[in-house]
Amino acid sequence: MSNKFKILISSLILVVASCGDNKTIFLEYSNLNGTWDKENEINFSFDSEENFADLSLLIRNDNSYPFSNIYLITSIKNNNEVIIDTINYLFENNNTNWYSLKSSSINNSKISLKQNFKILAGELDFKVKHSVRYLDSIMPQKKLDGILDVGLLVEKTLK
Repeated sequence: MSNKFKILISSLILVVASCGDNKTIFLEYSNLNGTWDKENEINFSFDSEENFADLSLLIRNDNSYPFSNIYLITSIKNNNEVIIDTINYLFENNNTNWYSLKSSSINNSKISLKQNFKILAGELDFKVKHSVRYLDSIMPQKKLDGILDVGLLVEKTLK
């Protein structure tokens, strides 16, 4: 083999090996097929070593989603410690309105839940459900159209 070929192969192997993501602890999506039922509480569960991590919720929605925001109720259980939060997330992107023209009809949102969160060794259970309602109603929507996928991303905190 020529030296140029050896250098090319070595460079290619180095590039492929360096593309690995050692920052991600957990990443999983739940496909909702365009409708999120109120009773459909989405669950994610994984085993982890003790780490400091950033937790983010990933939401993929399309143009049929009728609201400019979403209300979410989350629950994190780690070694019998439970943290429950209610989140109001506005679908805005780089100071543009949620209803402005986009090149695609699918919107991907990353909602930061916890930063520098201490995960204890063992199983972590994460649950999320929506609690969206119209302004003139006290009852949450039974079906939330336009939500395609909901995911959980857990990444090691960079220090």
